[in-house]
Amino acid sequence: MRQVSSYSYAKFQGTLTEKHKRHLLNRTLFGCSYEDFQSFENLSLEKSIQRLITESPSPPPPLNYYESQHADPSGVKEGDTWVFAPFGDGVVNFWRNQSLRYWWIQNMWFQERTIHEKMILFWHNHFATQIEIYEIARMAYKHHDTLRKFALGNFKDFVKAITIDAAMLEYLNGQRNTKESPDENYARELQELFTLGKGSQSGYTEEDVRAAARVLTGHRFSWLNNYNHQFRAENHDQGDKIFSEFYGNIVIKGRTGNEGAEELDELIDMIFKSEEVSRFIVRKLYRFFLYYEITDQIETEFIEPLAKIFRENNYEIKPLLSAFFSSEHFLDPAFFGALISSPLEFTIKTLKHLNPPLPTLDESIYLNYSVSGVYMRFAETTQQYIGDPPSVSGWPAYYQSPLYHEIWINSDTYQKRNQSLLILIYNEVRREGYRVIVDVIGFVSKLNDPENPVALINELCTLLFSVSIDDEVKAKIKKDILLFGQSNDFYWTELWRSHIDNPMDTAIKDMLEQRLRYLVLYLMSLPEYQLM
Repeated sequence: MRQVSSYSYAKFQGTLTEKHKRHLLNRTLFGCSYEDFQSFENLSLEKSIQRLITESPSPPPPLNYYESQHADPSGVKEGDTWVFAPFGDGVVNFWRNQSLRYWWIQNMWFQERTIHEKMILFWHNHFATQIEIYEIARMAYKHHDTLRKFALGNFKDFVKAITIDAAMLEYLNGQRNTKESPDENYARELQELFTLGKGSQSGYTEEDVRAAARVLTGHRFSWLNNYNHQFRAENHDQGDKIFSEFYGNIVIKGRTGNEGAEELDELIDMIFKSEEVSRFIVRKLYRFFLYYEITDQIETEFIEPLAKIFRENNYEIKPLLSAFFSSEHFLDPAFFGALISSPLEFTIKTLKHLNPPLPTLDESIYLNYSVSGVYMRFAETTQQYIGDPPSVSGWPAYYQSPLYHEIWINSDTYQKRNQSLLILIYNEVRREGYRVIVDVIGFVSKLNDPENPVALINELCTLLFSVSIDDEVKAKIKKDILLFGQSNDFYWTELWRSHIDNPMDTAIKDMLEQRLRYLVLYLMSLPEYQLM
């Protein structure tokens, strides 16, 4: 157990240090780049959190980037969006799904400085669906749009929207749930994974699952009307649904005709009368944003009070997040660098730090998307494929005891993470003759004192790591990499100044880049870079 000094949910009253601010930004954004920190440096904790919990503008929808690879039979031209177009065919649907994934990576990479994109990932894991199961790209986009719309909204409204979302209806068999053959799949996950969980205070029964499945009969989506929700009264079970003592023996009276759709509202109202809903969501937020271990003391002094705040605010998500991130417990130094970055967090924070150029849409739509696809594959090969959590439970690192986040790292994934760094830093990302060139000189030039090797390494360690690096390790890095075995710091200072004075001298520039590429690769390959 970590040596935590405060378990309190009360607002942090101490001195907000640079380390506190970096901890807040690392957890709420996809890494804290130099520019991210500068943007928040002079803001108070309250103003920082107000800014972080602000919704981002909706990005323009994903585009047809694949015209050169496969003509879209529905008539969507290169550079146009496909999200409202007819299905086309199976091949173009594959390309559209890739377009969605690559677009999603860009949304995270070029995120506004708010938690919105991170919350979309959180809810993607919570309300997990798999594109490879339901397959339809337009359905996937609509599902993503639902996640975006409610990510910082009202959780109760969110649950209803997800329940009638086409991707979820298809993924968990709601589309095939009829009065003749009630399907319990979604009814079970609604309670077990989405609202109540499986904790000791979650006492719903198998009878409750069966009754909820009957309530949900008749809810469909239209294949012909952009996958919008529709209610088919002829498929709805009109009988009364009786629930267990856990739900107060509530009876949802059967309704006829289109009024049968209103039973869904009663079902959700019934579930949300249980205080366990609020506790379950706070625990999920805790494990995603802070740490995996929840002791009895944390449950009593942190989870329960925040759950009460959630309930008292009618399940609005923003007040909960505000209380969570401003708390003494969240800002306790014991949690600095305590989580292993997920593959997506690792990939996106690296892109934000190194800022590799991305061809603009005006230059090449195909390259803009396909280069982003390379970065998506970095995360995919290390166990996090955007759009496709491995099951309805989400990614195991967020729930599977006892390892939790340690699942992200093993001998294979750690090696592959470092291989992706090598590929990126040494300019081996290529597509159709285009080569991504990372400007390592530009990366360190924005630091305060790059000509001083001690200051340079210290600043890079502060920027890249959430935990401290031993001074002896830093001294060895300086001598072996920047000084190339020399003993005098002026060796590096002279090399840097020579480049500044003679920027067109390719021999000097190449020597400087060689040192910096090795330095950045070495630092990012350390175990400490895996942490946030």
